[in-house]
Amino acid sequence: MLENSAPRRLDGLLRAVRGHIRTLGLPRPDRLVISTPSGSVHAEFTSGTAPDRLACLLVWAASLHGVELTWSLQSAGILSVAATGRTGSGITLGLAASASVVELGGKLKPGSAVLANAFRLSACTPEQVTFDEVATVVQAARRGSPSRLAVAA
Repeated sequence: MLENSAPRRLDGLLRAVRGHIRTLGLPRPDRLVISTPSGSVHAEFTSGTAPDRLACLLVWAASLHGVELTWSLQSAGILSVAATGRTGSGITLGLAASASVVELGGKLKPGSAVLANAFRLSACTPEQVTFDEVATVVQAARRGSPSRLAVAA
């Protein structure tokens, strides 16, 4: 008789992900999807300011091995950033965050956008990106944020 190992697999994945979060002091994702058949985990960051959502993704990405980052400009002026990598225990982890180009201090143009006065993205064209490029966008957005300037005053 075959035993259903899905509950044990789910428990093991949950323990491993919780341990990864706690050990490294990672921010908690807003959504976590765990696939027991593939053993993969997907984390999404949907709350907080636009730069904070991308920063959370970067903090998690820095905790993974073999990270690949991509970004894409959606037709509605939304920047989507995705990362994939593996934890030290070998769990495949996908990360996602999105933000309005305007919230990030970028400029929208017909069919494209410019972020941090340095990166031009074409609509609906996913591009590989580096950790430093996403960090530059986060830093530029934080420098230009009116709410941060008001707090500093």
